[in-house]
Amino acid sequence: MTPSETVIFLGPSLGLDAARALLDADYRPPVSQGDVYRAVQQGARVVGLIDGFFERVPAVWHKEILWALSRGVHVFGASSMGALRAAELAAFGMRGIGRVFEDFRDGVLEDDDEVTIVHGPAELGYPAASEAMVNIRATLARACDEDVLDPPGCEALLCEVKRLYYPLRSFPRMLEAASRLIPEDRVRALALWLPRGRIDRKRDDAVALLTHVRAFLEEAPAPFQAAFHFEHTDAWEQAVRRIGHLQAAAVRDDLPPEALIDELRLDHGAYARAMTGALARALALREAARAGTPVARDVFRDVLNGFFLQRGLATPAEIGAWLARQEIDADGLTAFIARQVQVGQADVLFRQETLAQLPDVLRAAGSYGDLARRARRKRQWLDGITAPSIAMTGLSEQELLSWHFVDRRAEAVPDDLDRHSAMLGLPNRFAFLTLLVEDYLFERDGEGQCRPVPRTA
Repeated sequence: MTPSETVIFLGPSLGLDAARALLDADYRPPVSQGDVYRAVQQGARVVGLIDGFFERVPAVWHKEILWALSRGVHVFGASSMGALRAAELAAFGMRGIGRVFEDFRDGVLEDDDEVTIVHGPAELGYPAASEAMVNIRATLARACDEDVLDPPGCEALLCEVKRLYYPLRSFPRMLEAASRLIPEDRVRALALWLPRGRIDRKRDDAVALLTHVRAFLEEAPAPFQAAFHFEHTDAWEQAVRRIGHLQAAAVRDDLPPEALIDELRLDHGAYARAMTGALARALALREAARAGTPVARDVFRDVLNGFFLQRGLATPAEIGAWLARQEIDADGLTAFIARQVQVGQADVLFRQETLAQLPDVLRAAGSYGDLARRARRKRQWLDGITAPSIAMTGLSEQELLSWHFVDRRAEAVPDDLDRHSAMLGLPNRFAFLTLLVEDYLFERDGEGQCRPVPRTA
């Protein structure tokens, strides 16, 4: 059997180089609906399912796996989508490998989100931006076995992480929860132990599948003998006819762009803002692609978390509701955040050019004159004031923040001031507080418009 006759669907569970070192095969991206059918039509005699899409495109369906088995193809599954389908189709001859498969088969695990993660794009090697629940479970079980945690602490952390929406699951987030749920000495011990104690169950199972398939192929196996009769139903025949169009349909939006633009045109202000923003975003993405800067995993995670926090979305229910309203699923979210990262990269690359164009943007909006005149007056008034501090205002930090956000802007004070400051292009919260101190003093003593905030006990 030639390597091209063994097709493995692989994504974030295991790096491609590591996989190829274990098994010479035809490696393809995470499986989606129709991919197994196409692989068999192209001559595959052994198929291994490891990773697969759950939402962005229709998932690989059971019928095409049954069809492959009926055609004498050996089908193996492990780690992620492969483990799920193997557990569901074990009775028909699909063979599951590894602990994740066993736990789903035996009913220990039931939820798809146990293996679902957010990851980066294929061209970056599918870098994971969240942690699979099965990995966290295995790691905590090991921590308990090695007396890093006690059973109640392990259970408390499991429940806390399981409640998180799966894109937010990570070991750093788990440690944050630990600081609230278990004794401090246990938290320190867990943090020190994690780098060496962490278990990547999905990776281990992916390795096990490839190792098993390699040994299986060395035995020159005969075609699989299915013990069932495959029914060629009308639904199956219709599905087969659609398979050639599935990839296009997966990225197609049933809302034509012009229809969306027509809705925007009914609000001329929204239309102008959206089109200007879309143009800027398109140019930023083009320049980021030209620069070729990779999307680092830690940056991806920071942007993902920051995106939701900036919008006041803290709970799984809130995040899920937002995603539903914006018609975006988990895989779409991954691509969206990757683009957000790239836009941020372009912002850094072209910071000076952006600032050079700011006066024209403000003039077009009709706001340059007022802003420029106030900036000049404040700059002149502050001349000679060195090291402005909150103490000079007579307010506490919270009162100063309340004055700016609540009294002047009718907004809530941000929960994360460092993140808010970073959004404004400032290095930290102290730089932002300095801006507020200067503005408060200017309005109070320079402009005569600032009313002191009453202090509370």
